[in-house]
Amino acid sequence: MNEQISPTESHPLTAGVAGQGQINTVQEEYYGDWLAGQDHLIDGLLSALILVPVEGTLVQAATLENTSQYFYQLMDIALEQVDSDQPQVASLGSSEQGEVFALVYPLRDTNSEMIALIAMAVGVSREQDLHRALAVLQWSVAGIEVVDYQHRLQQLSQDQHGIAERVDILARVMAEPDYPSAAVRLVTELAVLFNCDRVSLGEYKHNRSRLKHLSHSTQFGKRMNLVRCIEQVMDESLDQGQSIRFPQPDATAGEVVLAHRNLSEQQGDACVLSIPLYLHGEAHGALVLEGNPDVPFTDEQAELCQSIASLVMPALEDKRLNDRPLWRKCADSAGLQLSRLLGAGYLGRKLIVLGLLALTAFLYTATGPYRLSAEARINSAIQRAVVAPYDGYIESATARAGDEVEAGQVLIHLDDRDLRLERLKWLSEKAKLNRQYQEALSVRDRAKINIISAQQSQVDAQLELVTGQLARAQLTAPFDGLVVSGDLSQRLGSAVSKGEELLAVSPLHRYRIHMLVKESRIADVALEQSGTLHLSALPETPFEFTLSKITPLTEARDGATYFIVEGELLSGADQLQPGMEGIAKISIDERKLIDIWSRETLEWLRLRLWAWWG
Repeated sequence: MNEQISPTESHPLTAGVAGQGQINTVQEEYYGDWLAGQDHLIDGLLSALILVPVEGTLVQAATLENTSQYFYQLMDIALEQVDSDQPQVASLGSSEQGEVFALVYPLRDTNSEMIALIAMAVGVSREQDLHRALAVLQWSVAGIEVVDYQHRLQQLSQDQHGIAERVDILARVMAEPDYPSAAVRLVTELAVLFNCDRVSLGEYKHNRSRLKHLSHSTQFGKRMNLVRCIEQVMDESLDQGQSIRFPQPDATAGEVVLAHRNLSEQQGDACVLSIPLYLHGEAHGALVLEGNPDVPFTDEQAELCQSIASLVMPALEDKRLNDRPLWRKCADSAGLQLSRLLGAGYLGRKLIVLGLLALTAFLYTATGPYRLSAEARINSAIQRAVVAPYDGYIESATARAGDEVEAGQVLIHLDDRDLRLERLKWLSEKAKLNRQYQEALSVRDRAKINIISAQQSQVDAQLELVTGQLARAQLTAPFDGLVVSGDLSQRLGSAVSKGEELLAVSPLHRYRIHMLVKESRIADVALEQSGTLHLSALPETPFEFTLSKITPLTEARDGATYFIVEGELLSGADQLQPGMEGIAKISIDERKLIDIWSRETLEWLRLRLWAWWG
C-alpha cells in the first residue's frame, strides 16, 4: 500500500517555499485515491506527489511512494516548475526497466490560477510508453478540476450564506425605531444565530467597559455580580485587542483568560466568546457570548460574529448619534472640537485658530487714521462775468476760454457806429437849443428861457448816456486772470442782448475744492479739518487742504444724497486748472481698525434692524 504524507508535514526541501497549511479532508482523501488510481493506469509509475495552493502557499496534498529514490528529485523539479503553464518532462536517470522521466503537470483554471501541481516519476522502456503516460495524465486531471470547482462552489455558497445572514441582521437592527431597541435587537439576533444563552453588549469609555444591553432583556441591575463579571471579560478582551474563546481550543495559547474563566465557572462552565469592537480605529466596546458548555465556539463562529459586528456597529453608532437630543449633540460636537483643538494632532486647525486669535487681537487693539473719502472738483475762488452792456453786435473778440488776460485788457469790442451817429444827433440838438436860448434871452422871454433850459438838460443827459455806451463798447478784463468760459471768435457780427454773459474770468492761482460727502458721514466733518487731494490729471502729486465751509446744499447722485463741502488749498495751486476732478480724503481722527472697516456694515445692519423691529 502506498504511503501518504500529511499536507502539514512539509519536506525540508519545500521549507520557505511550500508553506504550512490545511486542506479540506474530503479533498485530501480524493487526492490520495486519485494517485492510487494512477498507479493502476500508468505503467512504470515509481513515485508521485500533488501540491495544491492553500492561503497563498503550496502544500503537499498527497504522495505516492515517497520513500522512492526519485521522490526528492521529483520534489525539486516540481518546485522549479511552479511558474510553468505547460506540462514539463525531465530525465531522472536510468533504471532496470529503462529510462526514468519526471512528468510535471501544472493544472490551472481559466484565470491562470494554480489548481494543483502534479509530479510523477515514470520508468519507460520506449518513447511510446512516455507518450501514453503523459496522455493518461492529461485525461485524468479532469477529476481534480471537478473537485476544485466543487470546493470553490461550496466556498462561494458558504460566503453568500454568511453575507445573507449579515445583511439580514443589519436590516432587522436598522428597522428598530431607536438606538436602545436596535441594540437589544442586535444581541438577541446574535443569541438566536449562535444558539447562545446570553449575549451582552458593552460600551468602552474612560478606560473601562460598561454593560449596556443584554439579549432578551432591556433592564438589569447595575450592581449585580454577573454584570461586573461580564464587564471584566470585556476589559480583558479589549486589553488584548483580540477575540478570546474559553475554554481555549489550544492549551498553549498565550491569551489571558482569568475573567473568562471566572464568568464560565459562575455560569456552570458555560463557553464564553468575547469580541472587541472598534470604530474609527478606536476601542468602542465589546460583545460577550455565553453558550452551551458542551458546544464550544469555533473559529468560524468567532469570525462570523466579528464580521457581523463590524458591519452593524457603524450603522448602530449612527442611530445612537442621531437619537441624541439637540442640546447633547451641540455639547458633544463642542467637546469634540475642543478636544481636537487642545489635544494631539490637527496642526492645521491649531494654526488657523491661533491665526484668527492673533488677527482678532490685532484688530481690536491696532488703531489707524480714519479718513473720509469724497469726490472732489477744482473750482475758481471767484468768477467775474463779462456781459453785454446794451443790445448790439460783436465787432471783434481778442480772448476766449483758456487765455490769460491782464487788468484793463480789451476782450470784446462791440459795434459803436450807431452810437456815434446818435451822439452827433444830440450834439446838433444841443447847438440848436443853445441858439434858441440866446434868442429868448435877448427878448427876455422868461417862459421860453425855462422851457429851453429844461430841453438842454434833457439833451445833456442823452449825451452822457450815449458817451457812456460808447465807453462801454470796449469790454475789458476786470483783473489779471484766466478766461474760464466763452468763445466769441465764432460769433463775430452776431447780435447780443443787454445782460447776456459773453465771457467769464477768474483770478489766477486762487481755487477752492468742491467736495461731495455722503449724508451718513456729514456728522464726522468739521471746519478746519485737513485732508489730501489726488487729482486724476496729477495722480502722483498730493495737494493739502483744509475745510473752509460746510454748506447746507445737497446733491442727489446714483440714488444717494451728498452734502457739498468746500476746502481751501494750502499749496500747489500753480499746477491746477479749474474743472480738474479727483478724490479727496479728509482726516477725521484716530480709531480702531475694526471700527473703520466694519462701520459701513454695522450701520447698514442697525438700519435694517430698526426698519424690521424698531
